[in-house]
Amino acid sequence: MRQITKLLATLTLCVLLLCSVAGAFAATSGSHYPFGGEGVMAASMPPPGFHYRVYNTWYNPTQTNNDSGDNSGLDFNLDVFSSVHRFIHVTGIKILGADYTYNLIVPLVSKDISITDFGISDSKSLSMGDIVLEPFALGWHGKRWDASLGLAIIAPTGEYDAHKPASPGLGYWSGMLTLGGTYFFDEQKTLSFSALTRTLVNTEQDDTGVTPGSEFVVEYGLGKMFHVSDNFLVRPGIAGCAYWQLEDDSDDGPGTFADERKRAAALGLEINLMHLPSLIQANLRVLREFEARNTAEGSMVTLTLTKSF
Repeated sequence: MRQITKLLATLTLCVLLLCSVAGAFAATSGSHYPFGGEGVMAASMPPPGFHYRVYNTWYNPTQTNNDSGDNSGLDFNLDVFSSVHRFIHVTGIKILGADYTYNLIVPLVSKDISITDFGISDSKSLSMGDIVLEPFALGWHGKRWDASLGLAIIAPTGEYDAHKPASPGLGYWSGMLTLGGTYFFDEQKTLSFSALTRTLVNTEQDDTGVTPGSEFVVEYGLGKMFHVSDNFLVRPGIAGCAYWQLEDDSDDGPGTFADERKRAAALGLEINLMHLPSLIQANLRVLREFEARNTAEGSMVTLTLTKSF
């Protein structure tokens, strides 16, 4: 009972924090949740225990698009590498039939950006970005389905300067609600379709006075798992994701383009390999963006490594 009381107090605190930023909507460049990090089985939480996961992502957009989705024609170049370290604890505590989980995400980011038309050139070596703390998450597991719910806070721990476009941080707080589900087409749970949504609300960015708009992200995947030997599982699949800015930027005067909301989508392939004796997984995903508006468009490659204990 004492543990449950503490958990309910944590949930109440998260809800209050989310409500405190829910009235502030808008958007700047970038997002606290760059889509594409998850794919096949995105909404299925791991089994009870400790899990360490690192997402290594290379992103190289080749153009910037305007409000109509057309190439802006800018001489634009951006190279981003991120190494995102996630520490997950799926506890043995049950709430409403679900496994209570908490996790911490620490991103390290390097950027190299140039926009010749505006005389912009900036780079930043691998540095800490904005940390994500998810103190409350629930994962349900049925015979033919999984479901997940989570509440997270994203803190502006990364360095941010409005005059340095390669800053690893974004300079504002965010609250994030996660909802998702996985459906298994067979009793052995080898063929699955999964979709995971993230809804973000943001506070004011200190350096600019602009409040980034609320955002919605969905990541999904269709995969088929095979036993290739007693020691190895392999799961190829199709993965995709989409992003929408739901509300306008706060209007901070001329030049902010407050009503030009960002959106984009991506589609690609992934393959997951799991070594059963060591409980180590490697997941490789390649995505190509399309339908981008008011943001960059390009390709991303993500290599995710997971070790369970």
